[in-house]
Amino acid sequence: FLINSTPLQVTMFSCCENVSVEPGEELLSTPVVIEVLMGRHFFVEPPNCYVTFTYGGREYNTETHENATSPQWPDSKHELAYDGQPISIDFAIMQRKSREERVKIASVTVKWEHFLPGLRKVEDYLVTRLVDGVKDTAAIRAAATLLPEGIVGAPERPQGPRRKALFVGICYAGTESYLPKCHEDAEKMKNYFCGHWGFNDTPEDTKVLMDGEGASESSRPTRDNIKAGMKWLVDEAVPGDSLLFFYSGHGSQQPNFNDREKDGFDETLVPVDVETCGMLVDDEINEILVQPLPAGVRLTCFLDSCHSGSGLDLPYRWNPYMEEGASWHLDQGGYYGDADVICVSAAADDETAKGVPAMGEREDFPSGAFAAAWCVACEVHETQCKMNWKEMLGIVKEVCDDFNWSQNVQLSSSQKFDLTREFNFHDCIPNSNDKKGPVVNDGMPGFPRRNRLMDPTFSGFKVP
Repeated sequence: FLINSTPLQVTMFSCCENVSVEPGEELLSTPVVIEVLMGRHFFVEPPNCYVTFTYGGREYNTETHENATSPQWPDSKHELAYDGQPISIDFAIMQRKSREERVKIASVTVKWEHFLPGLRKVEDYLVTRLVDGVKDTAAIRAAATLLPEGIVGAPERPQGPRRKALFVGICYAGTESYLPKCHEDAEKMKNYFCGHWGFNDTPEDTKVLMDGEGASESSRPTRDNIKAGMKWLVDEAVPGDSLLFFYSGHGSQQPNFNDREKDGFDETLVPVDVETCGMLVDDEINEILVQPLPAGVRLTCFLDSCHSGSGLDLPYRWNPYMEEGASWHLDQGGYYGDADVICVSAAADDETAKGVPAMGEREDFPSGAFAAAWCVACEVHETQCKMNWKEMLGIVKEVCDDFNWSQNVQLSSSQKFDLTREFNFHDCIPNSNDKKGPVVNDGMPGFPRRNRLMDPTFSGFKVP
């Protein structure tokens, strides 16, 4: 799977450190750093291109890109003064034809209205072609954040921020609800996140719960063990920590009796001992995973299961199937929290998620359609250019559509953030919620969901 183009990229971030900013508080006199990247196949031959711009009466130039064949973030950085006001920069893409001759081949003006602490924005800005040979898709990709490492507040541990992860995979062996290869996804995704995203594969930092042959009683994904794993994940979390939860298994629904769910149902995860101990309900999951976390902690969750769209009961929801330009919708069944929590779900609340056991035959590839599509998006992010959250979910959508996997990936969050936020697992934005607990109608558009309890064609969900 390939994206259409490899952009010229600009990265902006401030180099201040250990800064804590309250919601609505402006940060002044902060230096901002700019980086520029070009892919040689965007421009004329021979490439020999560089970017120049003027800011504050001073001219800045990038190094000349001569033989770059794939995008890489460059080492050169240009520090600018920032006083909290909007920034507008005219970028000129230059071609060095000889030692003396230089030709301006494209240009673009990029404007940033403001910078939010911890939020690294990434977006394409198409350039204006000034000579023949510059592709129509040539663009500047800009990113911005006020903290280089994306940490809001100084880590409270002497050893720095901690990264913890919990992976759950359930195949329900020996039952009618058997999911081939599903339990192996937990181990495969653990290997991926530890190998690519800096999570530590140690017993102190990573836990795996999976059933199947040889699983010990303490590592089986029972209801009690999953709850204990969730509590372990968030235990003693402090600002600067980044946490990860991955679940692959059955998801279901059960009637909601507190009138907080518009569709009349709570979303659930299905432990291996569901027949005797019951399901894990979204309200309970939110209470264990989300509510204890303080501001400045980042938690990312992946739910590769049916009916998982609002599986964490977070207040804000978005998906790539909305109209272009649509932003967050408020989920009336959600709960506000302090931490920066993001959940990506395989399917909407009224949809099933697909499994592709043939994919699981690969040693490094998960069997869940959603998890497999996400791995494709991550490969684009790592090998082609840095992506934002909107682009990542767009790729997952396209992969699912290409394979006719009829499920709609969903994004939910504890905080509203710009969807051009750079995809990352360790950045963190400040708490922007002025309340905590159940959502009340704040005048935002509600997330559209049918009340299937009132639908005469609905015959109920069968618990796996």
